[in-house]
Amino acid sequence: MALTFDTCGLYIQSATTLRAKIIAIDAVIVALELQGADAVLTQNISEYQLNDGQTIIKQTYRGAKGIADAINSFEAIKQRYVNRLNGRVYRAVDSKNFPHGGC
Repeated sequence: MALTFDTCGLYIQSATTLRAKIIAIDAVIVALELQGADAVLTQNISEYQLNDGQTIIKQTYRGAKGIADAINSFEAIKQRYVNRLNGRVYRAVDSKNFPHGGC
C-alpha cells in the first residue's frame, strides 16, 4: 500500500535521516523538472504526481514560474541538508597547481 502525501513538504518531513531527506528532495525536483517542461508550453495550472510505488504526492503549481521557483527553493533546502551532513570544507590550493600556472 502506497503512502499518500498532500504536499512535498510532508513527504520530505517524513524522511528520518538527512540522507533520506536529500533523496526525497531529489525525487521531488526530478518530478518538478518533468512537469516544468510541460508547463512551459501551456502556462496553465499544472498538477504533478510523484509515484515511486511506495509514495504518492500530488501538488498543484500555477505555471512554469511557480514550478521554477519551487525547484530553486528545494535546491536551497537540499544544499543546507548536504552542508549539515558533510560540514563545510574549504581547501586552499596554490595557483601553481592550476593549468597554465594560475593567473
